[in-house]
Amino acid sequence: MTNLIVITNETDPENETTLMNELFSEGLGLLHLRKPNWSLVQQQFFLERIDPAFLNKISVHQHHETISQFGLKYFHVSENLRKKKSAYVRATATQDLNYSTSFHNYSDLQLESHLWDYCFLSPVFDSISKSDYKSPFEKDFTIENDLYQRVFALGGINKNNFEKVFEKGFYGAAVLGSIWSEPKNAIKNFKELSRKVMLRNEACLTGRQASVLADQIPPSSE
Repeated sequence: MTNLIVITNETDPENETTLMNELFSEGLGLLHLRKPNWSLVQQQFFLERIDPAFLNKISVHQHHETISQFGLKYFHVSENLRKKKSAYVRATATQDLNYSTSFHNYSDLQLESHLWDYCFLSPVFDSISKSDYKSPFEKDFTIENDLYQRVFALGGINKNNFEKVFEKGFYGAAVLGSIWSEPKNAIKNFKELSRKVMLRNEACLTGRQASVLADQIPPSSE
């Protein structure tokens, strides 16, 4: 599972599908297609212009019928839908899809996060894309060690506070404003964050390897 998710902007940047294909080519592992004002036809038009090799890396927030139409693998359930139609969500669940949802309340996250393949908690920091969307969490807020592991931080994440996401115990980060606030720099911004993920994962791997080697060294006889 990727540690970095990109969420589409609600507005439609110029040459958006071209940018998306470039992001996938640069290593984007998962895109959340969230366009609350789009019609079914608009969503179909978008998906038709994505390289078929990348369609299995897209989660949709609306018009879920496109999942079967395009052979998608991810199904996102909004917080409102989760609360209103939890029985429906359970009834439609299949082993072939990965289900995610969004939380804005830590208590709800504690109770329900284990029911999902992964989920979002937001806003962890003050939002970049919504100036009036402030984080309700304390600066020293952290995820509990025994909480379901695939919780992604969302809201206000940029290259300057990216490391704090992992320090807080999150599995990964979902970004929106830091990518799309300047669409012309979307690829550059994504590559900067991707490099941070790569360096962090390399450091973690090195640390685990050192720990394994240390465990293999026999105790001193002295």
